Amino acid sequence: MTAPEPNYPPLSTREIQTLPEGARVIVTWSEGNDGPHEYCVHWLRGEPYAQTDEEHHQGRVDLEKWLTYYVGPRRPFTRVWALAARRAE
Repeated sequence: MTAPEPNYPPLSTREIQTLPEGARVIVTWSEGNDGPHEYCVHWLRGEPYAQTDEEHHQGRVDLEKWLTYYVGPRRPFTRVWALAARRAE
């Protein structure tokens, strides 16, 4: 799902490493992908990665969406923002 780019600073690699399982994030990838997208954070092998709800339901892991590998010097234009937790209604 595409989403608007937030108007506050993106997370650092250290902050990304503290995101809990299931946290919602907005990611703008350095390679484009039609603008910012909303993802859910999941952990595999000690690393956080971005996964769409559809990918999660299908049990797919896209190795191109490892969050800490692609942020920083390797892909300096990839940015990650945390979203506020959704309240249960």
